[in-house]
Amino acid sequence: MREAFSGTFIAAGGFDREDGNNAVAEGRADLIAYGRWFLSNPDLPKRFELNAPLNKYDRSTFYTSDPVVGYTDYPFLENTA
Repeated sequence: MREAFSGTFIAAGGFDREDGNNAVAEGRADLIAYGRWFLSNPDLPKRFELNAPLNKYDRSTFYTSDPVVGYTDYPFLENTA
């Protein structure tokens, strides 16, 4: 991919903390997008920093008309202890 594109490369899809760090360290990407993990972990950077467990996401709540379920009801780290 690097030979075809010289700009900032953002990779997404299936990365966890370790995989994302490795992709950047190995030069396979400049940035990693964590869409699903951010939906279920509103404090994802803090969880990554602490290597804390992640909330599991529920795909059945993605792209629904319900304004609360799935987008705003996942607990923050300090509320899970």
